[in-house]
Amino acid sequence: MPGTWFGLETARRGMKLNQYALEITGHNLANASTTGYSRQEAVINPTDPFTNPSIDSSVTPGQFGTGVEVSSIRRVKDEYLDNNVRRSTTDSAYWDDQISVLQRAEASFAEPASDGIGERITSFFKAWMDLNNTPQDPGVKAAVAQAGDSLATLMTYTYNQLGDVQNSVAVIDSTPAVTGGMLKDQVDEANNLLVQIRDLTDSIKKVYAVGQQPNDLLDKRDQLLEELSKFGPLDVAFETVNGKPTGELTKLTLFGKDLSQTGTKLDLVTYGTKISLKVNGGTDNGPEVNLTDNCLDTNQGGSLLGLERARQDVIDYKEKLNDIAIKMKSMIADIGINFFKGDLSKGGFKVNPGIIQNPASINGTLAGSVADLRDSQIDPADKPYTFEQYYSLLVTQVGGNAKGASDMADNQTAIKTQITALRDSVSGVSTDEELTKMIQFQYGFQASARVINVLDEMLDLLINGLVGR
Repeated sequence: MPGTWFGLETARRGMKLNQYALEITGHNLANASTTGYSRQEAVINPTDPFTNPSIDSSVTPGQFGTGVEVSSIRRVKDEYLDNNVRRSTTDSAYWDDQISVLQRAEASFAEPASDGIGERITSFFKAWMDLNNTPQDPGVKAAVAQAGDSLATLMTYTYNQLGDVQNSVAVIDSTPAVTGGMLKDQVDEANNLLVQIRDLTDSIKKVYAVGQQPNDLLDKRDQLLEELSKFGPLDVAFETVNGKPTGELTKLTLFGKDLSQTGTKLDLVTYGTKISLKVNGGTDNGPEVNLTDNCLDTNQGGSLLGLERARQDVIDYKEKLNDIAIKMKSMIADIGINFFKGDLSKGGFKVNPGIIQNPASINGTLAGSVADLRDSQIDPADKPYTFEQYYSLLVTQVGGNAKGASDMADNQTAIKTQITALRDSVSGVSTDEELTKMIQFQYGFQASARVINVLDEMLDLLINGLVGR
């Protein structure tokens, strides 16, 4: 039979269980608003009964229960939902990071506006039409020179503004490396996250090794993995031995490239105008992801590809603006007037200094032919548009890209919000639920304490009451 103190030990275990459970509930309530925190709960199991059956067991009515214990503190988590959140983070970041770049590019054109490039192209050709009416008028010739200078100045300014936007994404110098810009900042951030994830993994493995559950450390690592997933598609797998986790990462890949090895580092390198993401020290023979060639692949996603796509869009805007300048210069020169010189890509597109200094040198008899260029196609085979039409298409493209990225970002954000809400419904802390549990454990503690009081009174009767009779 169990001893005299058997019931006291059973009740003590009940008090201890409810005390532990209350402490866990308090931890949940304290972190109800903590980003990345997963709800924790006590895994409650009955302790071994008294006594284990054997051939020498005493005859009893049956096995007596010995109480309860907290076998572990588990983290309420759904790994499948975590994977979905990381995937939606990747998809959302691809569009989110394009928005600011494309909106700044759109602002560079300042269209529609009464003094934008489109209006100045129109004014430029109208000045030539006026000169055609009075070919020898020095005042009209000065107006033509002024209109041309105003157009060239604004086109150069806009081109340079676009160049600044391009460089804000990636600064490329003579070395085969990206030396600045958002792409480099993000790769540096990714490398920092990788170091933190490896350090946390080492700590997590040590806690598992002594038979404990590193719940808060696991939450922190999951949060870092989610932050890392914004840069590109991330695949993660965790090691288990005999069905129990060890804390080790058996798989950690970005764009399919292994990042799990100690010392693995990401680098950005260039091949001409193309940018690649190098892995494992950035050696020439190492695995890499060509961001420029893959930036249109929305199935991969991630902010690195998104930023590179926006950079390529800006480069395209610059090339088309430069096309207008070069073609305008060459078509006027073909008529017989060397009005413009240079081009935008070399920063030298401007009205010929001789014309600025002496507008009267303009051959007014050719003004009609120049004015007719307003209705001529830039290139019948490749660009069957007038200058005004081509520029209008460029502005439409700029605005359409910015709006398209914004719309897609809104759509992906809505998807991410929904998936995150599903995950939080499983892993998040419900204050109402935790308060209900708090009352439950409070009453459980009081009940166990009451059992001890009753047993104390019974023992007092046995020890003191009966002896005194």
